[in-house]
Amino acid sequence: MISSVGIILLTYNEEIHLKRCLDNLLLLTSKIYVVDSYSSDKTVDILNEYGINFVQNTFINHSNQLNFAIRNFPFNTNYILRIDSDELLSLELIQEIKTSKLLESNSDISGFYIKRKVKFLNKTLNYGNINPIWLLRLWKIGKGVCDDKLMDEKIIVNDQKTSKLQNIIIDNNLNNLTWWTHKHNNYSNREALEILNNKYLVSKNSFKGDYYSIDFILFILKSFYNKMPIFLRSFLLFFYSYFLKFGILDGIPGFIWNVLQVFWYRYLVDVKVYEFEYSHGFNQEKIKAELIRIDGK
Repeated sequence: MISSVGIILLTYNEEIHLKRCLDNLLLLTSKIYVVDSYSSDKTVDILNEYGINFVQNTFINHSNQLNFAIRNFPFNTNYILRIDSDELLSLELIQEIKTSKLLESNSDISGFYIKRKVKFLNKTLNYGNINPIWLLRLWKIGKGVCDDKLMDEKIIVNDQKTSKLQNIIIDNNLNNLTWWTHKHNNYSNREALEILNNKYLVSKNSFKGDYYSIDFILFILKSFYNKMPIFLRSFLLFFYSYFLKFGILDGIPGFIWNVLQVFWYRYLVDVKVYEFEYSHGFNQEKIKAELIRIDGK
């Protein structure tokens, strides 16, 4: 007998995506638990319309919100699947989760990595440095928690028994580019702080989780990237993603994506790192003190 799966969904002003998302998830299960960050649009109305179990919790960061959801998950299921509101499970993935022997209730596998691809300007991107990217999104209940990173948070399972599913999640955000650039401008603040923490607060620069996983490989690559010369590294990453990882084959949407996501966003993060260091006179003690103060808020 295949194990039951419940879903954790975090929301904040997701009316543009929510009905599409729920219709997709209900093809897999009705056990959907939403933690909403006090949306001001029609998100709550839609949740009530669908009869979805939800609570509201003040947003601090995604890690905190996800761990709140894990601690308060109300369903008696064997596995939890984490999905974002702008993502869709492929029909093939839904069928795989329903039928895979790897997810039988007596399985000793604690977590599953699932591939995610981005759909951008109505085109699914197949190339570049993160298309696809492997993410641990499905885990046995009681076995997973979210790390405490400011950005790129991930689920950590408390043993090394992980596997991979073969089919994909599609990230298909319906908002326009003005919204997209505003969101990534906000993300860049947290990404810059994460880099500064890793640079100046050594205790922050550690890996928690499965050392044989995709996450560990990404951690090593990101650590290497952050040690490269500031400003230059965003140009090199664009070259790697667009040419060496064949992002050029994704046409105009792929070009725009690589310019914005791979180059512009990373360059903006570096500028904010530099701005922070410059504003504190590149004085390590002042920088450390300010980072500790920010972290303690």
